[in-house]
Amino acid sequence: MAQQDGGFPNDRSVTRSDTFCGFPVLQPQNVLPASILVHATGLAALGLSVRSTTHRCDRALHRSYLMAGVLWALNGFLLGATTSVALSCVSVARTSTARLFCRRDNRIRIGACAGFMLVSLTASALTWRGWSTLQPAVASSLVTYAAFFLSGAKLRLALLISALLWTQTVLSLHSPEQIGGNLLGIAGAAIGLWRTRKIVQT
Repeated sequence: MAQQDGGFPNDRSVTRSDTFCGFPVLQPQNVLPASILVHATGLAALGLSVRSTTHRCDRALHRSYLMAGVLWALNGFLLGATTSVALSCVSVARTSTARLFCRRDNRIRIGACAGFMLVSLTASALTWRGWSTLQPAVASSLVTYAAFFLSGAKLRLALLISALLWTQTVLSLHSPEQIGGNLLGIAGAAIGLWRTRKIVQT
C-alpha cells in the first residue's frame, strides 16, 4: 500500500478507511500528524532493532527487542498493516514473558512457548490476506521458540532467519522505515551472529 501525503478532505480532522479488530485504523496519507508519527516511530524502532541484534549480551538484546516491538506495532497500526500489528503485539508480550520465565521450570517454559505459538497462528488466521501471511506466521513461531529456549549464536541465527521471512511482507508496505528496518535487521542479526560465534571460539 503506497503511502501518499495529502490534506484534510472536506475539513475533516480524521479520515478512516480500514478497521483492525473492530477499531478504525487511521490512514496516514490523509492525516498529516499521523504521517509524521509514522516516520518518527519507524525511525525510533529502526534504531532499536539494529541495536538489539548487534548486542553480545542476551539480556540487552531482549530489552531493546521489546522496546522496538512496541514501536513497530504502533508504526504498523498507523500504516494499516493488520497482520504486522497483531504479530508485533504478540512479540512484545512474548519477549516480556520469556524474560520473566527464563529461570523457571522447563515445563512452564514449554507451556508458555506453545501458548504464544498458538496466539501467533491465531492472529495470522484472523488477519489472513492470502499466502503472504504465512511467512510472518512462521517467522513469529520461530522467534517464539528462540525467545524461550535459545541464546547466543543460535538466538541470533533464529532472528536472522525471521528477518528474511518477513522481507516479502515488509516490501509490500512501501514504508522506507519498515523496509530499512528489515534490511538492517538482517545485517544486524548477521553481525550479531558473527560476533557471538567469535566469542565462543575464543
